[in-house]
Amino acid sequence: MSREDECSRIAWMRLAALAAFAATASPLWAADKLIAVQWTDPEIKSFVSAAAANPPRSLGPQADDQLGKLKLPVLAFEATPGVAENTFRLGPRPATERDVVMDEENPVWYQIVERYGDVTVSVSADLRVQHEFKADSFPVYPTQPAGAAPQAGPAVSVFDDRNEGGEEGLLAEYTITRFGVPYTVTVECTDEAKSQCRDTTQISKDSEMLKLIRAAPPPAP
Repeated sequence: MSREDECSRIAWMRLAALAAFAATASPLWAADKLIAVQWTDPEIKSFVSAAAANPPRSLGPQADDQLGKLKLPVLAFEATPGVAENTFRLGPRPATERDVVMDEENPVWYQIVERYGDVTVSVSADLRVQHEFKADSFPVYPTQPAGAAPQAGPAVSVFDDRNEGGEEGLLAEYTITRFGVPYTVTVECTDEAKSQCRDTTQISKDSEMLKLIRAAPPPAP
């Protein structure tokens, strides 16, 4: 099996596990108090007003249908993140593969996964109670920027991904809060591209490309 096929297989396994968890989640979980979205945020109001005249970019009919059902604002990268662009010098630019994962019966969370060959980037958010990794769950590497300039933007943590059952590589992650909702960005790098997951300056800078792509405020009472 080629390295590309193995990467794709692992990614699909993780997506399948996430979807299976959503399908079997306890109803009590769904009934938990949800994070209150700040629907009155000026950015959301401006987006909704602009989208009425100029619909946001499409991610494909199926993805658009899924995202339109979500009860939280959707953030995604407006273009290919720089951390992925930097790997294209390793070979031909791969075709982008995208998946949207959510629970249509309880549309209070989502994950958008985009695969760029040696780098996979995902954005996820969840209005349910958030769970944090224990400090000793993964070996954590120092987040040292690759360049001399001081790092701006969110702090990025880098983990050894091998303990998660994937092929050798690294995983970088950060969380930002917008509209009262925590959004987590995860970058997975194969062994060939693991230097990119150590480039926390680039990963943090890429956060500037996270844009609001869907927002459906609830009707006014």
